[in-house]
Amino acid sequence: MRIAINCHPTQGGSGIVATELAMGLADRGHRVHLIACERPFRLPETSLVHFDRVYIPDYPLFRYPPHDFSLINKIVDVVRAQDIDIIHAHYVVPHAICGIFARTMLEERRTKLVTTLHGTDITLVGSHPEFRTICQYAMNRSDALTAVSDWLSQRTFEEFTIRQEIVTIPNFVDHARFNSVGRSGFPGGSGEFILMHASNFRPVKRVMDIIRIFYHVQKKVPARLKLVGNGPELGLIREMCAELGICSKVDMMGSLAAIEDEMKSAHVFLLMSQYESFGLSALEAMACGTPVAASRSGGLSEVIEDGVSGLLEPVGDIGRMVRRIVSLLGDEQKWTEMSMRAEERSRMFDIGSVIDRYETLYQTVLAT
Repeated sequence: MRIAINCHPTQGGSGIVATELAMGLADRGHRVHLIACERPFRLPETSLVHFDRVYIPDYPLFRYPPHDFSLINKIVDVVRAQDIDIIHAHYVVPHAICGIFARTMLEERRTKLVTTLHGTDITLVGSHPEFRTICQYAMNRSDALTAVSDWLSQRTFEEFTIRQEIVTIPNFVDHARFNSVGRSGFPGGSGEFILMHASNFRPVKRVMDIIRIFYHVQKKVPARLKLVGNGPELGLIREMCAELGICSKVDMMGSLAAIEDEMKSAHVFLLMSQYESFGLSALEAMACGTPVAASRSGGLSEVIEDGVSGLLEPVGDIGRMVRRIVSLLGDEQKWTEMSMRAEERSRMFDIGSVIDRYETLYQTVLAT
């Protein structure tokens, strides 16, 4: 098949999933074009995926650069030049909307549009009054609609009037890359425990809760916190660390391509979001044998088994989460068992089985 995937190229989960899916499909012999305004940070130069950059003109007439027009034009050009069968839009805004417009312009072809919902495109952006109507239109006009968790599928039906089936196809992890080979063991003696968080540091991630949790944990056991990523709350995070006097114990690492190395060095991965449609970073940490301490919110309970492969507590319940983390880090046998169970659980979301499901969906759509 010939597939054009358009996505956000940033560190967020939707862009990572789209990029990993593109590479997996290309490895299976499909011709895959990835369309974005910059090269996704997980797409290596040596990839079999063809990267098509969206160039955005800077013209004085426009107060804001016309990104969406440029994206539509690029999709149309790629589809016509490469005889694309499927346009796969990841995230409704603007990708599904632009995909609908592009498909209309491609009236001489029968190119199909698949839209994958990732979370905040429904719960935050898409439900905003300024976008709601057009997002609902784009979803209903897509040839197939998927969501990364049952929770997100249900939320979509609650927020919008959707006239078609939403197929749940979960996020996935590449175990050839994310695995427990070479991971750090339980520190002995006076060794430090490593706590870790990775995200785009938006308010929905509640990184301030993570700082507070770490502050209390490090008073009970020797520990460091690694923060991977960048985002709008980075300055606030620095200020809080300074106020609490823990700057020397917190490593701000920026965005990392080889994040699996850091996950293998961590003993607990923290994800205390207001909600997560799935929690891709949690899954990747679990695949590395790292227990995850997370909010009992959104689709995270579909990934993590509380007390078995990780820890789940209600959003904002810092005190209870601190007690459970300290208890876990104080019991080597319990931590070792949870590390093993986390990796086992991640096998349910292996990239191969999930790509099988996308291929089946594509074939079904093309047959209609």
